Amino acid sequence: METLLYITWDVDPQAFYLLGREIRWYGILWALGVLGTAFVVQRMYKFEKLPEEWFDSLFMNVLVCLLIGARLGHCLFYEPMEYLADPVSLIQVWKGGLASHGGAIGMVIGVCLYSLKITKTKLNWRNILIGALSGFILAGGVKYIISPDTLDATLGIAFLGLFVGVAIAMLLSIYPTAIQTLDRLVVGVALGATSIRLGNLMNHEIYGGPLDKPWAFRFILNIEEWKQGGEPIYSLPSHPTQIYEALTYFCIFLIGMFLYYKTNARFKTGLILGISLIGIFLSRFLVEFIKNVQVDYESEMILNMGQLLSLPFVIWGFYLVWSALKNNNKEEITNKTK
Repeated sequence: METLLYITWDVDPQAFYLLGREIRWYGILWALGVLGTAFVVQRMYKFEKLPEEWFDSLFMNVLVCLLIGARLGHCLFYEPMEYLADPVSLIQVWKGGLASHGGAIGMVIGVCLYSLKITKTKLNWRNILIGALSGFILAGGVKYIISPDTLDATLGIAFLGLFVGVAIAMLLSIYPTAIQTLDRLVVGVALGATSIRLGNLMNHEIYGGPLDKPWAFRFILNIEEWKQGGEPIYSLPSHPTQIYEALTYFCIFLIGMFLYYKTNARFKTGLILGISLIGIFLSRFLVEFIKNVQVDYESEMILNMGQLLSLPFVIWGFYLVWSALKNNNKEEITNKTK
């Protein structure tokens, strides 16, 4: 009778077979997330009467950098020693492994490449190299000083610093054009993130700890054996953190749409981006407290890897909101004195 108090999630992650290859709901929802993001941003470009070829260029740059960033983020942020020992595994995407934080940084870099193209600005490789080395050494050094025993985590944070350093160097070279583009893109990304988290739900992964409430989910632990006809082994009733995050991201999407179409926020560079970053990554930071760790060494950390990866985005979000409001106040003062 106790099982009736919980939701038993026995959905098959496999949607169908195509040409002898398994197609999972996760992959379908990832693709729908990308298409949903593209649709939202394309409508914004049409609303502002911007050239269609600009959107096409943006879409291709962001899509490629998103996929590369998400894959490298999973491999180098969470399990760098394992993947560096077998570099070929870095490209084995079909075995799973995409990280949202790496994807987010990849999208920022993609937007910068797009912005450089439409403004005909040259890439400054010297600044990128300085940013990459500075980020790697600074982030890795701080992590090692705080906790020298977790070498894998130290190297993961160092790679995060490297990625962030590259993104910052590129943003500084193309500011504020890149930020204005990200103000549009982030609204669609919140919708895409909603779809991806639903994909995690279909995949029986990335859920939380035990929960004694009617909305707790029991997930299948032995998916592959169960698909072969074995008896399912269920988790304890757990927090469905995939649903928590999906609902949060969808609310952020609605807020972004309201700010863009119903207010003058789109004229305040960085405001929509900043609010969205705070909403997406602060919620991710908080949900991590009830989410199961993804790699073993995280259990020894005060803040897990997902939280550490979220902090730079939260800080950047608060800075963008402060900067947008500050610059807006300066413009108001200037206009009043004219």
